[in-house]
Amino acid sequence: MKAVKRLSVLILIAALFIAQAANAYAADDEADKAAQFRAEIVRLVNEEREKAGLQPLEEHEELAKAAQARAEEAAESFSHTRPDGRRWSTVFAEYELKYKAAGENLAAGFKTAAAMVKAWMNSDGHRANILAGDFTYIGIGFYVRADGRIYVAQLFYTPLS
Repeated sequence: MKAVKRLSVLILIAALFIAQAANAYAADDEADKAAQFRAEIVRLVNEEREKAGLQPLEEHEELAKAAQARAEEAAESFSHTRPDGRRWSTVFAEYELKYKAAGENLAAGFKTAAAMVKAWMNSDGHRANILAGDFTYIGIGFYVRADGRIYVAQLFYTPLS
C-alpha cells in the first residue's frame, strides 16, 4: 500500500511538472507571436514609408514600453483618452520621453498585422501618422484580452533635442 501511495505522489508531482512546463511553453509561444506581430507591423509601416520616399522608423525600447501600456489601456477603454481621463500623450512623460513630435494609432480586433496596417492606411488620420516625415521612432504595444481580442497601440516619436 505504501508503494502505491508513493507511486501516486510521484505521478502527481510529474503531472504538476508537466503542467508547469506546458504553461511556460504556451507563455513563450504567446510572447513569440506577439514579437512577430509587432515586428511585422514595423516592417509594413516602413514599407509604406519607403513607397512614399520617407526614411524608415527605428524601434525604440522605452517607446515600446509606453506603447504596451497604451495597448493594455485600449483594451480597457478603446480611446485616445486614457482610462483615467488624461490625454494619450501623457504616457510619454511616464517613460521620460520628451518629444518634439508624437503620434498614436490604435487598432483592435484584427487577426493579422497586414490587415491592421491596411486599415490604418485606409484612414486619413492613421495614414498621416504612418507617413509623417517628422517622426523618427516607432514603438508597438500588443495586448490580447482574455476573450482573445487583439489590441495594438502604435506610438510615433521624435525626441526633443
